[in-house]
Amino acid sequence: MTRTEQGVRCCALYAALCLGILSSSTVAQESGTGRIVAGKPLSYWIGQATSASRTEEVGRVVEALAEAVADGDATAKVAAADTLATLGVAAKPALPVLLEQLTQELAWIRASAAGAARAMGKDAVPALIELFEKQQGGDSVRAAFILGSIGADAKSAIPSMVRIMNASNEVMRVRYANILNQIDPIQFPGNRTRPTLQAGRVQLGDDDLGFEHGGLSRDWSQFHGPNRDSVCRDRGLLQAWPEGGPALLWVKEGLGMAYSSVSIAGGRIITMGDRPVPGGEKAQFALAFDVNTRAELWATRVGGPFKDGPRCTPTVVGDLVYVLSTEGTLFCLEAATGKIRWQKSLPEDLDGKMMSRWQYCESPLVDGDRIICTPGGPETALVALDRHTGNLIWKCTLPSLGEKGADGAGYASAVVADIQGVRQVVQIMGRGVVGVDAATGKFLWGYNRIACNVANITGPVVRGNYVFVTTAYNTGSALLEITRSGDTFGVQELYFLAGRDFQNHHGGVVLADGYLYGGRGGNSGHPTCIDLATGKICWSERSPSRGSASVVYADGHLIFRYDRGEVILLEATPEAMRIKGRFTPVKGQGPAWAHPAIHQGRLYLRHGDKLACYDLRAVN
Repeated sequence: MTRTEQGVRCCALYAALCLGILSSSTVAQESGTGRIVAGKPLSYWIGQATSASRTEEVGRVVEALAEAVADGDATAKVAAADTLATLGVAAKPALPVLLEQLTQELAWIRASAAGAARAMGKDAVPALIELFEKQQGGDSVRAAFILGSIGADAKSAIPSMVRIMNASNEVMRVRYANILNQIDPIQFPGNRTRPTLQAGRVQLGDDDLGFEHGGLSRDWSQFHGPNRDSVCRDRGLLQAWPEGGPALLWVKEGLGMAYSSVSIAGGRIITMGDRPVPGGEKAQFALAFDVNTRAELWATRVGGPFKDGPRCTPTVVGDLVYVLSTEGTLFCLEAATGKIRWQKSLPEDLDGKMMSRWQYCESPLVDGDRIICTPGGPETALVALDRHTGNLIWKCTLPSLGEKGADGAGYASAVVADIQGVRQVVQIMGRGVVGVDAATGKFLWGYNRIACNVANITGPVVRGNYVFVTTAYNTGSALLEITRSGDTFGVQELYFLAGRDFQNHHGGVVLADGYLYGGRGGNSGHPTCIDLATGKICWSERSPSRGSASVVYADGHLIFRYDRGEVILLEATPEAMRIKGRFTPVKGQGPAWAHPAIHQGRLYLRHGDKLACYDLRAVN
């Protein structure tokens, strides 16, 4: 099967699932069933678009799909736009309707419409330039981003973009400069890949991929697992998936809308969600369910709703749970009852601010008796609180890191590690990555080149004295060596990968046996393997499914969870991309941005209001 055929196949599967034409009764009840377009179900037109033996004229198919994009609900819009992307330039008559969707509030509608426009290549450029030159709100900026993603075929946009860039504020000038770099990297150099290293320059030592407890790991008690590294230490898992994927054990509904993942500890599944409350409104909650019966144990209201819900994954330590609402209030809750022990507002009590318009997303970090979070304030960039009382232990003021990025907290979650003999908190801020003394809050080092001014999201990867960082919006990736001379710390950039070579948007990267794995591209998940020690890209392949991908490592394999498509099992090897299985998971509303969790051989996938549990064990 060719890559094009694979792309068509995954789009068809996704669209079919969204519209209820697969056999699952769960899907049929919740997708856009009954939607009639041009006299026939939308599923018919999707089938015609993706069939090698279509009976309808392609123009008629495009017209029907465009109608669904214009007038359908969110699920129908995304399914139709994703299908139009498979038609490439043949879908050009639908371009005006697609560009109208760039003003939609829901990000996954915008992303699917942008993807369909991008698939038309140079044929979409004149209309995109016209939209860009109008300079009316977010759709104009998004048109510029699409032009950048088209690349060299969009060179006719350069005069307009340069003119508008020169008349813009500093924030927008930086964004347009990055886009121009995508279109013509010779004329507008921007970030360039710095030569990778010779083998042997960096000595990483062995990975900590050890197993314990007879093959089953300890609790998945926080974001990205017990060590915050997206590594599951279970063994005895399926080395290839059967047709249809691993067995579905159960589905739990009623979590509320959220991008929060789940933490599993002490026999409880703990997460967050925006749920209805009396009076027809919604509110934000922390939630706990029994891991065996799925019965709800408690629900604690933690604030007002936010668009498509909270992003924080709870952190569980012993009998306490820590959550951060999108409004920026940090809560300490009793794990058994959900009772509030204490709370602290990052913006109000700690003068915090975000780098851009989205609200707080961080999953709190616990280190001993300290809980560490990122208010993003001028004198409170990071803070440590007593995790039992909420009292302030230290606060960190950052010096100027450089001109790139924006002041305030980013959207990443911090990690803690011993670097050059000092326990350090490493975090991605609005102005870049920083290292802070975990005991005192003293600023130790910072690096600005990795910062963009839209959203810095993917968390850092630390190995020994080395830190790997990556951000999107055509920024790129870097490996840093943290140096020390007495009490003075420094940063040496060992290599830099330009955004066109590797950038991760928000699905994260995972380190296994000295190699980094993750999805490449903005709102994309092209699987990529990088030799951490040298920066060499071992392989990078076209995405086998739609949307961005979050990734987790388990028992020699990688699970890529695509936000608008399938779940893919890949062998964790630097030799080549080897797909060992794939399946279409239970679907909810919106993009599936919640990262996977694995506990006791079971894979937990959240999508909006639903949580599905799959059996990964080779022997039950």
